[in-house]
Amino acid sequence: MKKVIATLLSISMLIALPCGCTKKSGKTKRSSKPTKRSEEPGNASNSAIFKIDPAEAAKYSEEELKKMYSQFVFGVMAICAKNANGRNVMISPDSILFALEMAAAGASGDTLDQMLQTLLPGADNPTAFQFAVERMNNLQGESLSIANSAWINENLADSVYEDYLEYVQKHFDAEIRTLPFNKAAVKTINDWVEDKTNGKIHDLISEVNNDDLMVLINAIAFNGQWKLGYAEEDILDHVFTTTNGDEQEATFLYSREGTYLYSESATGFLKPYADEQYGFVVILPDDPTIDINEYIANLSPEEYWEFWNNRTANKEVYAMMPEFRSEYSVTLNDILCNMGMDLPFSINKSDFSNLCKERVYISQAVHKTYIDVNRNGTEAAAATALTMTCGASIGEEQHTFYVTCDRPYAYAIVDLQTGLPVFLGTVESVK
Repeated sequence: MKKVIATLLSISMLIALPCGCTKKSGKTKRSSKPTKRSEEPGNASNSAIFKIDPAEAAKYSEEELKKMYSQFVFGVMAICAKNANGRNVMISPDSILFALEMAAAGASGDTLDQMLQTLLPGADNPTAFQFAVERMNNLQGESLSIANSAWINENLADSVYEDYLEYVQKHFDAEIRTLPFNKAAVKTINDWVEDKTNGKIHDLISEVNNDDLMVLINAIAFNGQWKLGYAEEDILDHVFTTTNGDEQEATFLYSREGTYLYSESATGFLKPYADEQYGFVVILPDDPTIDINEYIANLSPEEYWEFWNNRTANKEVYAMMPEFRSEYSVTLNDILCNMGMDLPFSINKSDFSNLCKERVYISQAVHKTYIDVNRNGTEAAAATALTMTCGASIGEEQHTFYVTCDRPYAYAIVDLQTGLPVFLGTVESVK
């Protein structure tokens, strides 16, 4: 029998804006015509990666694909949480996935294998490509929008393969822009990100250089209203206590929810959004003394799925969580290298021969997130930028549960169809 405690921890999870539904703006332009791939044998064989066949993914069950991808989700989160240093952490694994999948479409050989095996361990390459495309299309909806773009250095534009650009346009609805890589380009790119994230992500990139070939961007925006909101009498001041014992005054939201979650080490609740496509999940560790970032860093995909699969509906869950706002940014280079994706970042060993004629590598991968959880709902956003640089060549017994998040907890904005987190974060502090 799982241990039920009176005080439960709540997890709130954010979701990003779906880009696949974004209509083309009419501003898309190319000032230099891309290169058609030559008919050399090497190029002809490599071009096979551009073929997406939905039947390829049918060899794996949905459950198998979820478990594969969750290894990447919790792998990235673990490294970020271990380096949190007392900060709130939040990532959008899907934003990172979509940006890297666009880059992987230009990769070949061991570089391609490394990238896709890190993103979807155990799947073959066609399945990994198909998974990302289907996930992007499925995530987009009333509350979430996704946007992708490729920004090309006009001085190097003639080296980019046309079929690569056609691929990211067709499958990721990516806007293609060609422009001079100067200070003005940084502002143009950052303005695009700010617009696609509803003004929540600022200054995603800091510079571009003459030898940078392109910058690949994913932006996700989420704006979800609660299915059941909070009345004035449900909003009260209370004290949030950090792991270090610091007390912080905060505004708390009290509600009665209908879905309870638990595992051997945590309890939580699910609060659905009005679109009923996404939900906010709270994960509150049973141990009140544990550091929340340490807890989430050690949370395995298997433990998460135990927690999610143990959810029970038609329960009476008295929940309490604080309003909070948080921003987070991280450079992904070392994180992805440590997860086994080192070749794409190697100036000498990377292979993006399906992208352009030049030898390029990922010189920088940056990720920024924003979340605001309040009485009306949740607004969240994320953006990921990859700089590609030229180098060398129901009816159960009724029970009442309490989940009181007046101490550090974890949260996620989840896709209710799959249970996979679109946003995943921690609340160590509400200040």
